[in-house]
Amino acid sequence: MPVLRSAGFVIFRDTPDGRRYLLLRASRSTSTIAQGKTVKEFWDFPKGELEQGEKGMDAALREVREEAGIGGILVIEGFKETARYFSQRDGKRIMKFVAIFLGRVRKPDVTLSWEHDRHEWLSYDEAHERITLPQMKTVLEKAEQFLEESTRK
Repeated sequence: MPVLRSAGFVIFRDTPDGRRYLLLRASRSTSTIAQGKTVKEFWDFPKGELEQGEKGMDAALREVREEAGIGGILVIEGFKETARYFSQRDGKRIMKFVAIFLGRVRKPDVTLSWEHDRHEWLSYDEAHERITLPQMKTVLEKAEQFLEESTRK
């Protein structure tokens, strides 16, 4: 069975009001994300498919540059989660594996590509509520836990 492989980042920045996570919105008149599931507003992390021969980290960094105009990410070592879920491709259900890394930026500057129409820097609770896919909510939970444990050391 064919599979899709993608990679992306949970991007955060520290502010005087606490940690803020970057989410991007893709808004369409209709969007099928899985069989029987249609959403018009899709909130997610910057991510995208690997190009032929590309490694996950390279793809993730490229996608953040392309989708959000962000470079200079401080990659947080030791964090990598793989989300698995079914997606739609050419009207068919297909398994998707998404490697997600964790990175910090200092500036809030975002330049969106044509793929997204809005971005927000949100607190953990706000981001958790806003993310569309349950699998990505789980990734955010693990990222927050990883960061909390790192600050206790």
